[in-house]
Formats: sequence, C-alpha cells, structure tokens
Amino acid sequence: MLLEKVIEQGKSRPREIAIIDDRRTVTFGQLRHGSNLMAGHLDKLAGDQERIGLLLPQSSAFAVAFGGVRWSSRVAVPLNYLLRPPELIDICRDAGVKTVLTIHYFDELAQALQAAGMRVVFMEELSFKKIPWPRRLPPRKADDLAVILYTSGTSSSPKGVMLTSGNLDSNAANAIAHARFNRQMTFLGVLPMFHALGLMAGFLVPLSLGCRVIYQARFSPAATLELIIKNNIQVLVAVPTMYALLANCKSVSRESMASVMYAISGGEPLPLALLEKYKTDFGIDMLEGFGLTETSPMVSFCLPWAHKPGSVGKPLPNVELRIVDEMDKPLGPNQDGELWVRGQNVMKGYLNKPAETAAVLTADGWFKTGDIARVDADGFLFITGRKKELIIMAGEKISPYEIEEVIRRHPAVLLAAVIGVKDPQRGEVPVAFIQLESGLTEKPTAQEIRIFVRQRVAPYKTPRDIYFLEDMPRSPTGKILKRSLQVPEELQVRS
Repeated sequence: MLLEKVIEQGKSRPREIAIIDDRRTVTFGQLRHGSNLMAGHLDKLAGDQERIGLLLPQSSAFAVAFGGVRWSSRVAVPLNYLLRPPELIDICRDAGVKTVLTIHYFDELAQALQAAGMRVVFMEELSFKKIPWPRRLPPRKADDLAVILYTSGTSSSPKGVMLTSGNLDSNAANAIAHARFNRQMTFLGVLPMFHALGLMAGFLVPLSLGCRVIYQARFSPAATLELIIKNNIQVLVAVPTMYALLANCKSVSRESMASVMYAISGGEPLPLALLEKYKTDFGIDMLEGFGLTETSPMVSFCLPWAHKPGSVGKPLPNVELRIVDEMDKPLGPNQDGELWVRGQNVMKGYLNKPAETAAVLTADGWFKTGDIARVDADGFLFITGRKKELIIMAGEKISPYEIEEVIRRHPAVLLAAVIGVKDPQRGEVPVAFIQLESGLTEKPTAQEIRIFVRQRVAPYKTPRDIYFLEDMPRSPTGKILKRSLQVPEELQVRS
C-alpha cells in the first residue's frame, strides 16, 4: 500500500530529503511525523466526516494533508483552486465535503466556502511540533475508496471519479516497473494535485519509491529551468503546452536540459513538431503517454528504449487494451476503433452517477474510453481522436486531431483546436481556432493556413473557417477547453 511505503521511508530514512518546495525542505521523517499529527487534527476537527477537501498547491503541505487524510481512514478530495467559487462549491457539495484543508493564499476561495457552510481549516494555524501518539496504520482493502478526483470538464461537466486503494497502488507499482524508476532519481512536480497525472506522477510514484521531489506551486518556464539545473532533475512530467513554453525560454539550452532522462508528456496530444524540436535542440526523446482520470490515470507511455513518433507507448504491466468497432467487436492490429482498457487501475465508478458509470464500464471490467485508437503489430498504442469529437461530414468521418496536428506544423502556429459545426447540406464541417506564436513580424492569413492544410490532407478535411485567438481557453493543466470555443452565431449555420 502506498501510505505504508511512505511511512516506511520515514522509519528507515528519517533524515533523507523527501520534498523541496517553494517554502521549505521536508525529510521523510518529517513527512511521517506531520501526516501522523494531521490524522490526529482531523479526528478532532472533522469528527466522523469521511471526505476531506484539499485546496492546496503541489507542495509539502499537500503531502502532509493527504497523508493525514489517508492515515485517518478518510477519503481525499483534491480541489481545483483555479475554479470560480460557485464551481468549487458545487463540487464540494457533490462530493459530500464539509471540511476543507487549505492555506491563506486561497483566502478568497476559503471565504466563499465558509459562506456556503463548510468548515475551512488553514494548515498554517495547526501545530505540527508535538510528539504524535503512536498510531497504527488502518487496515486497508483494495476496494476501499481512497480519492475522488474530478475530471477537467474540457468537453463536458466535471464528474467525480472514485479511485480505490487498489487502483492507486497498482497504477503506481506498474508505472514504476514499466519505467524502471529507481530511488536515486529526482522528480520535478509542476502539475497540480487535483489533476490525476500530477497526483500519480508527481506525488504517489516518487514518494512511495523513496525519491526526492521538487515542487513548483505555479508553473513558470524560467523558474522551471532553474529548478532543473539546480536539482539535477531526471524525471519531468508535464503537458505539451508547458513543454512548448519551456522550449521557448530564452535561457534554455542543451546543457541546461542535460540531466533530464524522462521528459514524459501527457494530458493532451503531443505535437510532432514539438517532439522533433526537443530531439534536435536538446537531444531529448520526448516520451508521450496516455491516461485518463478513470484509469488512475496511467495506461501507457513511451520509454527511452521503446518509443515511436506519434505513439503513446506500450501499456503498463497488468493493463489490457482492446480496440473495438462500432458493434463492440475486437479489431486487429493497425485498425482504428474505440479503445477499451481493463486492469486494476480502472475506477470504481462515477460518484452519484450510476447511469453514466454503467455506460462506460462493462460487466467484465472493460472501461470504454471514448478515444479512437489503434495498436500496431509491435504493441504500440496510437490515439487518433475522440469518439465524441468525430466530425461527420456528408457521411465521412473526420478526426479533429488529424487536422490539428497538421495545423500545428505551420511555423507560425503555437496552438490549434478543431471542432465541428452544423451545416445544412453536409451535416457538420470542421472549423479551426488558432493561437499564433508571439512576436511574429508577419502573421499568416486564414487563407494561407487553409492552403497549408489542403496540401497535406484530403481537401474535404480542410477547415471551412479559421479563427485567430489571442489566448486559447485552457484548463489549469494546459488542455484546450473545446467546449469554450465559440463560433460567431451568424456563422454557425450557412445556407
């Protein structure tokens, strides 16, 4: 069990550094001590409440709070501190959260939660100097609910994903075995802990293994580069947008990135142009991966010794993949269909949503991801689109991802997103939203972009309309929020 492994590190290596964040350095012994005291605080503050909200950045404070919640046999609910107060309140109510642990940096959100009737506990006001009472680790079953994580809501409203102790334990252990991570490695945690990848890759994996983790509460390309150099970072897990910003940092060089052994990318598709840039400029093979909140989250990721451009790697040990057609019949190698996943990492279900749970979980344990994918003859997984995002134009199916990948290869384009809009004659047509690179002396026109695309894909896949945005709407982890992209009303349907 993960908590047991972290606690064991505190016993066997109490003086070794576990965490360095923006404010302090914490040893494994201090992490164990603090988690024990946090469990005691929760017994007094939360009584018989089962679910505790964590409104905290990636930091030692989060590690101690999470440890205390799990040590006291409670369920952790990491909260998105970038949401508006009404959204945050709705999530707390949906999750049954009545007590929230936070810090004074989030005073405004804390006041909103208090006004909504929740108890807010500021960790700065708790004492962690006492000698804790000996506390046994609670008995743990694989099916015990451990964490409720809310999906990012990039294409629909957020859903509470129930992850068990067995889900998290298996995903961490299988990721470690897959990547051959070892205790001597140093991880950099830049993804927030309310994001499944941030929680697993930046917290549960390294600390259960006994690695040192460096946390950056707010992502800054220049500051990230300094941390990589100063701490000799070997493992960096981030989203493509972060990698793109880091690559454009003025002081970045091959030498400054020399320590990075694993540059793992997840959260959204990795543009091939960015992959090529890292290889050419820094000598780094970017390692794209795939996962979902519902799969704890890691399903697959490329490795330094096993990777292919455009692939998200081979599945983790003990994770099964299946590609099915529209009749749910299995397909063979190199055939596109919906990706199903099965393994101990698959969620218990969606909180308070039995119908939605039943729609995605089969009786024999397969999770229907909604992603269109294929597996090649060597076992590498390729994600080619989202089932729900497929554009059907005059009977032809168009993958937005394919068009986005082509647009992003234009040297002036930083970000691109393609969606389908209604058309009276063809059903749907693709339209594109583009954010250009900053500081361009000459900006391409929409027609120039269309010509660029038409030269590389079938003409019918060329976006009918192109809209240039100053800033693309994005989630806290850099995913483009397609549901926030708006086509001017007068252009949504053309006669």
